[in-house]
Amino acid sequence: MLLSLTLLSMAAVTDIRCFQISNRLVVSGLFSGCVLQILQRGAGGIGVFLINVSIPVILFYLLFLIRALGAGDIKLFSIIGGIWGFDVLCTTIAAAFLAAAFMSLGKILFHRNFISRLQIFAAYMEQTLASGKLLKYPQDSQDRHHVIHFSISILIGYAIAMEVTY
Repeated sequence: MLLSLTLLSMAAVTDIRCFQISNRLVVSGLFSGCVLQILQRGAGGIGVFLINVSIPVILFYLLFLIRALGAGDIKLFSIIGGIWGFDVLCTTIAAAFLAAAFMSLGKILFHRNFISRLQIFAAYMEQTLASGKLLKYPQDSQDRHHVIHFSISILIGYAIAMEVTY
């Protein structure tokens, strides 16, 4: 538990500082998860590890394509799946998205931009439906009021998962 908590905390700090999650940190987490699965299950742990690491990639690929979720965030979910397994991964995912929803609502209320965010979303949906293609969600690199560091939500979700699961 301490290993996962440390990795997720470091990821959140680097995400806040540089809007990025270090690939070294990700590789460390994935390597640790693989070793732990092998120690717990023997050679069969490799298959369990690969399945649990793949689940977030498969689930969130569309969110990645429209830039609603970053690659680093998906990798963090993969680390959790690789280290802990399916139950903790699912609980973490659910809790993380709930935490992100509350963070987003708080940010919108704080910046008082609820109407403008709804207008941007409506315009995005209109363009996506009219084009018949999956478009990238609009981002303004100058205005980061709408940015949520999802790594923080994942950290919160993981803490909740540990309380619920163990």
